[in-house]
Amino acid sequence: PNTPESRPTNRHRRASCWARDAHLPGMSDRERADAVLEHVAVLAFLYYPGIELDDPSYSLVDDIGWCLARLGDVSDTERERIGALFARAITDPTATREELFTALVELDCLLAVDHHE
Repeated sequence: PNTPESRPTNRHRRASCWARDAHLPGMSDRERADAVLEHVAVLAFLYYPGIELDDPSYSLVDDIGWCLARLGDVSDTERERIGALFARAITDPTATREELFTALVELDCLLAVDHHE
């Protein structure tokens, strides 16, 4: 599909070599959570205040969508909650890393329960 989440920005293209195999259909929930965390980490590494001025094509919303697309099938409530954490983790990773990691572990547990019931 040709959605904002599927159209990579220049930053995504630069990270594409690293992320090429980060979301494969056969991934376990744990592998998917790890891949999402890695995507957020790369975006946080590339982010800096004022990037919008230096790169007019940059969009935090697109970065969040790029990560959310890798979550797979989660509820809208969880998607909104995790999306907000992605935004904070990209712009201030030190303050958010533990909370994001905990949320992804909790989400992983929810997905595991849903798949095994």
